[in-house]
Amino acid sequence: MAKTTQNGFLGSATVGTKGQIVIPADARASMQVKEGDKVVVLRGPREGSILVFRVDSFDKLLAKATGG
Repeated sequence: MAKTTQNGFLGSATVGTKGQIVIPADARASMQVKEGDKVVVLRGPREGSILVFRVDSFDKLLAKATGG
């Protein structure tokens, strides 16, 4: 079971030499992200922040937002 703090903090990651990050295990478990899953990365609402969605979750969010 993933350990999520009340503010949603799930861990931290380091950006590697190729710009890659490893999503922490607790975050992957909480988001139900498995090896091979595709994710969408968006610029977050605050400077220096990013949002990560599983593609299927993002598709559902987009459909709901656009009335589709």
